Amino acid sequence: MVTNSSDIARTLATVNGNKVYMAGGELRSDSGAAFGVSAIEFISKFSVAHAIISAGAIDAGSGVMDYDLEEAEFARMMLSRGENTYVVTDHSKFGRRGLVLVSGFDAVGHLLTDQPASQEIAGALDANETRLIVAAET
Repeated sequence: MVTNSSDIARTLATVNGNKVYMAGGELRSDSGAAFGVSAIEFISKFSVAHAIISAGAIDAGSGVMDYDLEEAEFARMMLSRGENTYVVTDHSKFGRRGLVLVSGFDAVGHLLTDQPASQEIAGALDANETRLIVAAET
């Protein structure tokens, strides 16, 4: 497993004998994640079965967006390294435009969320063969 999150690395490293690789860079106190050129260069060396990112905004016309340049660049590289790609976000991000484009829906295999998307977003996902998965509450 490869991550830039110190919290995720610490959690996964203690389960099932997982081997976890942690990207370095500027460690942000608000998220506990590393960003920057070092982090991007590090993950560019890996090829993973499943690439999972979060998103700050989901726009029907543009795709997956974020508000921070370094976070968007890291997410874009992570998507490019995955055989299967996933964006995980809640419904409040739908219909919003971020400052920075992460990727179009053509680079996303699956969008996981908590509520159905609008017809406009669902149509854009379908047009790009991106599977929408709505998590059921338990």
